[in-house]
Amino acid sequence: MHLGYRIISAFAVLTATLVTPVAAGPAKEVWKVSGFKNPESVLYDKAHQRLIVSNINGAPDVADGNGYLSLISHDGQIIQMDWSNGFDAPKGMAIVGNRLFVSDITKLRIVDLDTGKIVETLAPEKAFFLNDVTASESGEVFVTDMLANRIYRYADGKIELWLESSDLKTPNGILAEAGKLVVGSWGEGLHPDFSTDHPGGLVSVDTTTKVVTPFPKATGFANVDGIVSFSGSIYVTDYLKGTLYRIPEGQAPKAVAQFKPGSADIGSDEDTIYVPMMNEGELRALKFKELD
Repeated sequence: MHLGYRIISAFAVLTATLVTPVAAGPAKEVWKVSGFKNPESVLYDKAHQRLIVSNINGAPDVADGNGYLSLISHDGQIIQMDWSNGFDAPKGMAIVGNRLFVSDITKLRIVDLDTGKIVETLAPEKAFFLNDVTASESGEVFVTDMLANRIYRYADGKIELWLESSDLKTPNGILAEAGKLVVGSWGEGLHPDFSTDHPGGLVSVDTTTKVVTPFPKATGFANVDGIVSFSGSIYVTDYLKGTLYRIPEGQAPKAVAQFKPGSADIGSDEDTIYVPMMNEGELRALKFKELD
């Protein structure tokens, strides 16, 4: 039994047994699009005024050639469901210039944003389960390797191991901010069904010293998947619980929306957070009431 089968089977059971209200709390759902195949991540492409959705379309660890990327408009219209092909199980994404960087199990794919064609494929040494991707203001690209406690860096046309540390605690989501990386940990004591003995939280990694520092009030609260910076706060998803959290600077996490399990790698633009629901094959758009 491969890893992907265990992941999908475990999450399907959770979805069937734990049914929760959709977007309960200060969030308002403004639209929903269905028809995706295991959508894992969504990214706002500002230059082209569109959303890009990665579809695993199968098991998340199997090189089956089934993965693809979709294009969606701001108002929830399908521009092109099968826009970019040639992937196995695409997950996190980041943009630098006119290039889209996509993690794909043990590879980093680079896509031309005008054509949707894969123009380069890189295979980082010892990569095991690449997950989320982020880009710094200087154009460096960072990629988490969830099951190996690693972060890789792409710069000057090369990708190399940048950090390996047990302090990352199964790193999933990643967000580049000024002088640091905000990393979402899945947690410690990982089981075959991807539950954990201890849930994860947020850590900060100094990009100069590579020192890993836990967020003082945001540890041990979630199996963190996606991370975005939105309206002055950090927002994260807990995949296993289906909870969306808001984390104002220096404060503890606050639940702001609740879904079924499977809320994956979120994206955002100026006024909306987008939530891919991996088990339901949906993308949901949320706007928020004024928050204190």
